[in-house]
Amino acid sequence: MSLKLTDVSDTLWIPLFGKAIESNRANGLIKDPFAVEIANKACQLEPSLQKWWKSLSRESQGLMIWRNHALDKLVSDYIQSNPSGTVVNLGAGLCTRFKRLDNGLINWIEIDLPPVKDAWMNFNEETVKHQFWIDDIFKTEWIEKIANIQSSNVLFIAEGLFMYFSRHQVKGIFERIDERLSSSHLVFEAYSKFALMRPHPDVRKTGAKKFKHPWGIFNGREFEKWLPNIQHISDDYFLQNKQALRRVPVVHRLGAKIPLISKAGKIVHLIIT
Repeated sequence: MSLKLTDVSDTLWIPLFGKAIESNRANGLIKDPFAVEIANKACQLEPSLQKWWKSLSRESQGLMIWRNHALDKLVSDYIQSNPSGTVVNLGAGLCTRFKRLDNGLINWIEIDLPPVKDAWMNFNEETVKHQFWIDDIFKTEWIEKIANIQSSNVLFIAEGLFMYFSRHQVKGIFERIDERLSSSHLVFEAYSKFALMRPHPDVRKTGAKKFKHPWGIFNGREFEKWLPNIQHISDDYFLQNKQALRRVPVVHRLGAKIPLISKAGKIVHLIIT
């Protein structure tokens, strides 16, 4: 199966190798042996991917530490309260979170594009509890399929995704969830507009094109203005994560002392009631 990826899909190597590099460190701040396994096998299948072992920025390594800690905690909390619930991972890429957090009961659905599933199937297999759907997240079909599995209290994850699309497109996803899936949780990565205007050092090495007119939010409470049923629960900030700060460049550690910069990147937790 192919590992040839283009556009936004090409960025999936960044989190994969970020987790693998950190896991290989003697003093690693996360441990994800499955990410290491996938990264090594991917390089055997496509030798050009070896570049990521050497060229991945320290910024991305810090981001992966933060994402793993923040998102794993939120997903673990959901699974503990809903052991037979449903987790939907939008723009899943080669995410290894299911492998880390599976309790044997949770329904876990990865959603992405056909070339990504082709890549995913080199390292995973579908089961009744762990499926990979090929769907357009900006249409309605996948929402209907999820509603047939669980009509409320679903957890949606969007890691490294929404910044590539317009405010209108993202709001449309929220509206469709609101219409069909009550009391559902959304945990996702969001940034200030100022942060999104800056080129990311590793995204520039891929085929991804940033959204031409970036939008952003400073505080997750801003999403409560999008829909009457949105309730903001929490924000978890990248540059306030002490472990992530141990890996990022000095300039990021200096920026962490400036409120406007320290709150630029966050994991937002919302409930659509």
